Order: sequence, then C-alpha cells, then structure tokens
Amino acid sequence: MNGTEIISFLSENFPSIANAVSAVTGGLFTAIFLRHNTAAKEFEKIKAGHFKEVADELLKTGEMTHTEYYKANNFLAVAQKADKHYAKLPQRDSFDAYDFDWFIRFYEAVGNISNEEMQDLWAKILAGEISHPSTYSLRTIDVLKNLNKTDASLFEKVCMHSVFSDGKFFLPRYDKYLDEIGISYSEIMLLSELGLMYNDGTIVLKFKPQIGTNILLSNRNLLMTYTSSSEINRMININQYPFTQVGYEIASLKGYCASNDDFMLFAKEVSAGIKDVTFEVHRIINRTNNQVQYDATDLLAEKLATESNAG
Repeated sequence: MNGTEIISFLSENFPSIANAVSAVTGGLFTAIFLRHNTAAKEFEKIKAGHFKEVADELLKTGEMTHTEYYKANNFLAVAQKADKHYAKLPQRDSFDAYDFDWFIRFYEAVGNISNEEMQDLWAKILAGEISHPSTYSLRTIDVLKNLNKTDASLFEKVCMHSVFSDGKFFLPRYDKYLDEIGISYSEIMLLSELGLMYNDGTIVLKFKPQIGTNILLSNRNLLMTYTSSSEINRMININQYPFTQVGYEIASLKGYCASNDDFMLFAKEVSAGIKDVTFEVHRIINRTNNQVQYDATDLLAEKLATESNAG
C-alpha cells in the first residue's frame, strides 16, 4: 500500500483511529518507520492510536535513532494540537484527494520545531490541509520551516496592520501610515527575503472606478467604499506592499488585519491622495458569503470633520 492507501485503510477499518489527523499520523508512522512490515507489533499500537508508545518502542529496539525520536515527538506534539483545530473544521469522509508527499514534506519540516507557539502555527496548517486538501502549498512548508520565532512575530505584527482585498492581504504603502504603526522598510525587506511579502515600491492595487457606490476594501469591522458620479477612463492606484501567496496562506491562519484606527488612518491617506472619487468608511453590520450589509453613516467624513474642528 502507498501512503494514501494506508491512511484510508486505517480510517476505514479501525474505530480507535479517532479522526483524520490520527489516520494521517498513523499512515506517516507506518510508511516511515515500519518499512511496510505491517505485521509488526508496533502496527497494532498504531491501529490503537498509541503513537507515542510506537516511538518509544522503536527507540528502545534501535529501529529509531535519537534524532528520529526527537523529530517524531515534535511531530506528535503538532498533531495533538492539530486535533483541536481540526475539530472546528469540516470533517472529511474520503481520503482519495490527499497528497501523501505533502504530508511527508510536512513531517520532515516540523520535526525540528520545538517552540510551542510555532508548533501551534504548524498545527493549524496540518488541520487545514487535512480538512481541505491542497490548501497549503509545498512552498509554504519550505518558507515556514525557515522562520524563527522573531521572524514569525514580525510577520504577525505586519499582519495586524494589513488590509484585506478580494482574497488578498497587503500592507498599505504610505509613509505617514507606516510611521504611525511603527513598521520600517528594513522590516519589510526582511519579510520579502523570507518570501512573505513583496517590497517593490512600484506595485499598486489598481481599480477602474465604476459609476455609483462600490465596496473597495475592508478589515474585520469596517469597509471602504468609493463613489463616482461619472465614468473615469483611467485606473486609480492604491499604494501597497502585497503579501506573496505563501504570505497570504500563513496570514490567513491567524486571521489578523488592521485595527479600526489603522483602517481609518489608511482611508484618510487614500482619500487625500485621490481626488477623482469620493471615499467613505462604514461599519459592517453583517457579512454572509459575498454579501455585506453596512451602516449608512460615513465614519471617515465624521473623523475628518472632528479633526478639522479641533484644528
């Protein structure tokens, strides 16, 4: 049996294999350590979901080195955390779509991760990939394995000040905005070198205004609209440092985005630099699939009026 077939076999035949995470874990242990010797007593423990006992026994008999044991235990710690995340996701009843090579690459990468916070990040990736195959690329694994906790903390900081647009994240590229949130170009350069962002100052978010009021950007609670009373025959640019696809995949795990204050600051910068259309900011009332309901009050106009009066 190949790896995917082992996972299916375990999940379909042994109720003690609690869920898909356990089935994947058992499939990996079988393929990597039992070397197709499915009659071994360790396989009986795998069928029972006793993966730590399998690792202990293999180390004791010399069939697993101390290095392999260290990596196996790091993976098991991640798998245990992934169990909790997977419980909140859609459960799979078929394993045909799994790419076993992806799980092998994941195992090899996560074996050297002992920091608990980083393990939790990896666990979310494992749970997400099991729930929705092909969600995370091999490139994401390769990039993430080279991140240390300092790098991850910096990326998290950038995510917390970034804006969501049409399935993509970007950090607004406006000097006043970047100064206010305390993110330097050298930090953006580092994230670019790590494969998480683009640091090219010529990349912009382009859109061609349509007549009427249209939703443009959002964070978790607010959205920005633009209104044009006439057709504008040119593209309008919003300055950005966009995330790479890998950066987007990792950022989506945390669900961070710009705070309301950040979003208002960003909207001010956009509104000040583009005079062809009118920008507004509204509070989101409800978001369902592709439909968004929002309050009619223009928070941007209120903020600009308050600041003007205060000045």
